This record gives sequence, C-alpha cells and structure tokens, in this order.
Amino acid sequence: MNDKIKWMVLLMLMLLSTNILKAQTTTEEITDEFFKTYEKSPQKAIDYIFGTNKWMMDRNKDGIDNIKTQLTSFLGLVGDYYSYEKITEKSVGISYKLVSFMIKYDRQPVRFTFVFYKQKDKWQVQNFQYDDNLDDELEESGKVYRLKENWE
Repeated sequence: MNDKIKWMVLLMLMLLSTNILKAQTTTEEITDEFFKTYEKSPQKAIDYIFGTNKWMMDRNKDGIDNIKTQLTSFLGLVGDYYSYEKITEKSVGISYKLVSFMIKYDRQPVRFTFVFYKQKDKWQVQNFQYDDNLDDELEESGKVYRLKENWE
C-alpha cells in the first residue's frame, strides 16, 4: 500500500509541475514556437500566436482571418523564406513587452512585431503586425541630424 501511495504522490507532483511550467511560458518560447510553425504554415503560426489570447480568438476572428489573408498575399511577393533575427525587445514594466524580428526572404526583409501582455502568470499576444519599412527606418537612422555629435 505504501508503494502505491508513493507512486500516486509522485504522479500528482509531476502533473502539477507540468501545469506550473506551462503557465510560466516565456515570450521567447512563444516566438520560437511561432517561427517553428511559421516555416511550415504561416497561417497556422498566426492561429497559434492569437491562440495564446482567449479574448482575441473569441472576439476578433474576422480580424485574425483578415491578417492571415493579407499576410499570405504579401508573402507571395517576397520570395522564399530563409530565417529570422531578433531586432529589438522593449518593455513597460515586467508585464508588457514588444519584440520585433526581421524575417529574411529572397526579395527583401519583413518585420514582424509582437506585443505581449502577462496579466497574471501567463504571457499572451496582445497584438501582431508586419511591415516592410525596414529600409526607410535604416536610412532615417543614418541622417545627419540623428548623429550623436549633433545633439549638443
């Protein structure tokens, strides 16, 4: 009888620890899973990230479908997907975070921006955007008036 109780306690602890770890998913784990899924199916990747936020999935299905349709159309113009690189990560406190990535394609890079919110113990995607304005911003950052020595 003691062995059975020990096994049951051990099993319960394992199940509880799995649930605790799952609730503490990081933004890095979410974006890693997103890009892993994205390589195979950009549409499923969009479903995955918005699936982290029950409010988005329940109330904004048409908006999410619209993002998937527009993204699919846009991606047809940029060629083959190669990889991604993190551009920046900014936060407001410890529970609200923006993470931006450069997605490398044949024709040009595309930026994906994720906004995450941690309401209690779980990160969720609050917003997702994509654009191809990286070259404009890079050129702007090199303007003379932006140079540090001209700030004085």
